[in-house]
Formats: sequence, structure tokens, C-alpha cells
Amino acid sequence: MKDENFIEYMGGYLSVVATGADSVPRSLELWKQIVAACEEYDCYNILGQSRTGGEFSTMDAFKHIEIFREAGITWKHRIAWVAADPHKYEDLKFIETVLRNRALVNGHLFRTTEEARHWLLAHPLEHENTPKRSESSAS
Repeated sequence: MKDENFIEYMGGYLSVVATGADSVPRSLELWKQIVAACEEYDCYNILGQSRTGGEFSTMDAFKHIEIFREAGITWKHRIAWVAADPHKYEDLKFIETVLRNRALVNGHLFRTTEEARHWLLAHPLEHENTPKRSESSAS
């Protein structure tokens, strides 16, 4: 399977399909492309699908903290990501947990495109997971 990223503006969201093999450099490139497309179309709703092979190691999962920061992912980016394959879902669920624990992702991982699209478009102004600042971090 060839490493390719397909990003298409669909009106209310960007449709992203990633194919090929998983790697940290490839993830960084994908997220940079997504951020550029968000800016180009002034659209920050992202419906992504992983059709990739391979697994991320635990260290690779933690490297996604820096990937998201370097790519420019912010809280305005609403990400609904789909991993239909059960093994890929578990792999990406760990990455989602790492990013959520650091308040770096405004999004969810889903098993179906329908669930992801529904979440993404049902409440476009939803801020249910807005990161809260603690007084100790405001010094």
C-alpha cells in the first residue's frame, strides 16, 4: 500500500484519508498538511480515516505530543478520527489518551465514519472538552 494522504474540503469539514505505513515522520507530515488545509479553507472540522498498516510503539505514541505541537494543532481543530480495524483502533486509542491527558486534542476516535460525522457535525460549537486552566498553572 502506497503512503498517501487525501485531503478534501467537503463544505462543513475536511475529509482526510491516510493510507500506507505508520511512522512518526509520516504522522508529522500528515498533520502539517491537515493544518495547512484547515487554514486554506478556513475550516477546522476534520473527519479522518486511518487506512494504514503497522503499529506505533509506546514511545511513538508519546512523540505525538510534539507532532501536534509542531504541526500547529490547536483547540480550534475539531478532530473526528475513524479506525474501523480493531487493532488500529486500539493503537490510535492510546495516542488519543496521551493527547487528551495533555489537553492537546479536541476530538474523539470512532469505529465508524457515520459515528464520527455525526459527532463532528451535530454540535459544531461544542466545547465539552475545553481545557481548564488551574490556578497553579497560571503563574
